Amino acid sequence: MITVYGFEVKSGDLNFDWCVVLNFHKKPGEKPIYIVDVLAHLTLESATQKLTAEIQPCSLFERGEMKVIPIQHTLIRDISAIRVYLPDDLRTKESRQSILKSVQDIIQRHPLGLPLLDPIHDMGIKSNDMISYIKQYSILQTRLDEHPLTKNLQLKKIYEQYECKANIEKQVLDAKNELKKAQSLLQIGDLKRHKRVLRRLGYCNSADVIDLKGRVACEIDTGDELVTTELLFNGVFNDLTVSQACALLSCFVFQEKANEMPKLPQELSGPLHLLQEAARRVARVSIESKIEMDEERYVDGFKPYMMDVVKAWVDGQSFASICKMTTIFEGSIVRCMRRLEELLRQMCCAAKAIGNSELEAKFTEGTQKIKRDIVFAASLYL
Repeated sequence: MITVYGFEVKSGDLNFDWCVVLNFHKKPGEKPIYIVDVLAHLTLESATQKLTAEIQPCSLFERGEMKVIPIQHTLIRDISAIRVYLPDDLRTKESRQSILKSVQDIIQRHPLGLPLLDPIHDMGIKSNDMISYIKQYSILQTRLDEHPLTKNLQLKKIYEQYECKANIEKQVLDAKNELKKAQSLLQIGDLKRHKRVLRRLGYCNSADVIDLKGRVACEIDTGDELVTTELLFNGVFNDLTVSQACALLSCFVFQEKANEMPKLPQELSGPLHLLQEAARRVARVSIESKIEMDEERYVDGFKPYMMDVVKAWVDGQSFASICKMTTIFEGSIVRCMRRLEELLRQMCCAAKAIGNSELEAKFTEGTQKIKRDIVFAASLYL
């Protein structure tokens, strides 16, 4: 007589209840899969089907037919310690149905459920890992049994709702991942266009290797690095005084609105015109490289409202006197001066990268002259 163990099998939403194992074999592959031949109770309609995907389970106490079907070992949920004696020949329907009666009798004798196979006592597995796993399983099962939802009559409905919520959350996560992939593709296009701008302006070569202009631009992040670098390499700052250079750089850091445009003298309007020309060139190259940009809006982004105020401050005038020169709020003036000091320090590094010591000294002097009085006081409570 052949003795086998009883199995409880669950496949998706189909619960095959307790089945009887006949044989098993290992399927070759990277991950080992065991195919188990089991005697399962199927509905009369699906028992005649040849395809495994079309079979339907039948309750052990309803009218059906016992059939041999192959299953993967991953579908096995529980293994019973009870053994079932099989007849010598299972090819006839009558012999298979006799196994069904034996299984029904076993279930009736164990109304609280069939005893499960114990890996330690029944199978003799004495490894420390298995003992640890069994202990963890026992703790988790106890916590599960003591959970208040276990005795809730609406547990099935609550579980279905939670499962629906989990599926929706997964769909949202998948949608976000798809959105990130789509955005990455868009960003690749933007990256190609910006690299085209850098090549045309001479910041990198055809192999996308950064040149001297590119290394200089990397030193600047407080203002527009492309326009400031263009001004540096065009020699605009070489002919300016310290106060003129500081006044021109204020156009990069002042971003607030002002009521009226100041009347700038020629010594300031001339450098401003050169700045606007450099900005227009950068904007045109960007537009030619398929980057969406409004040329006039880009040029207007360099605001000259603080040029005369900054020049007067660098020349040594008091904070009270420069406040009278403009309608801009005192707090805005202080913020502009502090950002300008940061930009001047970066311009020193950029001039050093070029190797122009005179220009480096000029920006250093500008930093020293602008950093004074109440504008850079640690506290206003003096």
